Amino acid sequence: MSKKASNFQKKVMSIGYRGKEIFKPLNTGRIDDSVACVREWIANIFFYTKNGTTIMIDAGYNYDRLKEKMEWLGIAPSAIKHILITHQDTDHVGAVERDSDGLFTKAKLYIGEIENRYMTGERRRKVIFGLYKLPMVKSDNERKLLKDGDVFYIDDIKVEAILVPGHTWGHMVYLIDDGYLFTGDTIWFGADGGYSFINSLAEDNELAKQSLVKLERILRNRNLSPKVITGHTGWSDDLDFVFAHKDQVCNSMKKQKPHDPNAPYDGYDESEDTKERAQNELLPKAVPVTDRIKSAYHASKNIYDNVLTQGSFLSRMYIRFFWSGTDDVEVAKKILSYIPRDFSGKILDVPVGTAVFTQRRWRRLSKAKITCLDYSTDMLDKAKGRLGECGHISFVQGDVGKLPFNDGDFDIVLSMNGFHAFPDKKKAFQETRRVLKKGGLFIGCFYIKGKSKRTDWLVGRILTQKGWFTPPFLTEDSLRSVLGRLYSEVDCHIDGSIAYFKCKK
Repeated sequence: MSKKASNFQKKVMSIGYRGKEIFKPLNTGRIDDSVACVREWIANIFFYTKNGTTIMIDAGYNYDRLKEKMEWLGIAPSAIKHILITHQDTDHVGAVERDSDGLFTKAKLYIGEIENRYMTGERRRKVIFGLYKLPMVKSDNERKLLKDGDVFYIDDIKVEAILVPGHTWGHMVYLIDDGYLFTGDTIWFGADGGYSFINSLAEDNELAKQSLVKLERILRNRNLSPKVITGHTGWSDDLDFVFAHKDQVCNSMKKQKPHDPNAPYDGYDESEDTKERAQNELLPKAVPVTDRIKSAYHASKNIYDNVLTQGSFLSRMYIRFFWSGTDDVEVAKKILSYIPRDFSGKILDVPVGTAVFTQRRWRRLSKAKITCLDYSTDMLDKAKGRLGECGHISFVQGDVGKLPFNDGDFDIVLSMNGFHAFPDKKKAFQETRRVLKKGGLFIGCFYIKGKSKRTDWLVGRILTQKGWFTPPFLTEDSLRSVLGRLYSEVDCHIDGSIAYFKCKK
């Protein structure tokens, strides 16, 4: 069964999941001195070593490169005497099924007693929203059956088994030495944090969400903050990130949002998984997409402050011939013209970037109270350097998806070509409206999709690589629709690939 199922997934599922950003496996390598990882297409298996003993967590697919990749890490299959099984799906037990290559025939399997009922035929595993029954998994390995809360030792390694039903009826996670939590298919990391795992593969999605609540409660009540290591989407030691969306489920039927620019188009493409990288690079933890923006300017300032402002001959040629004539200096003049020169209210500039476009106007609006917000600390530092001596201007590092201001704090919210920088655009629209006073103005300009294919491709490709934002851009129609629902008056003008909006709350 395992060979057939593994080959089926490689050929069919790679096509079905392409571009959806669901599977984001770690490459082969090490998380730290204790934990090593092998990549098998879209799945990861793990090895935990302490005082000369190495145990394996999940047995992966029936994967023909497993021995090779274990050798990259200096781990011999013959040394594995103990394998913790989170659940019995073929991408977690394939290497110990009867038709496998027999690398681990002498290893003892540790599996939940409820989960074991799939392997005895008492239960049948259902997927695709319960519409399809998987074949029975058969293995001849010795098994130790576990109950919820069991604590046991493998030599000096302490293991605690925690039952988290939902994905399967008997799914277990394993807390090892109170410092590492191996979660199998319990948690899925999106660009903005953890969710319950894929909806179409769960036995009971509501039960899966309840299990996440239970798991978080156990960890927090015991003041534990382990490295949480998932089967398909990496690891994190930030519990706020891990359980950020514990009441939601990853929807496998559509492309994931927020967009994650680092997610592979096809998780079954292993071209980046190499021996050299496995032996020389530690595996990075999963972080919110917006965290990558914090330091983006540091590596990108020549593009941001030179190309976008056309500050050199080369940048002017670049704009003229490759950027379809988009002129960000003129964009700034247009959008700032919506603000009266004698304005004396409160303005929020989000994101301020480096204030390269707004510095002159903000300096002159001395009667106004201006707050400049950006998520990138590097950009904010540059903006402070330009505007910091102005007493009517303040600076805040923050997230537009969770603005640190009260309802109705501002008379004007201005966003100059910034919304494509926000992974969750829905929250960005809602938050910028929330902090506006009744009768206040939202003034914004946006790159819009479909006006210039060259601009769509070039801006998206270059700036995504720099870590600034996450395309795709919104279309003119979608912008009009969103803003029309939020504001009582919407005035829109289109200039090339830029849409200007002046909206009244």
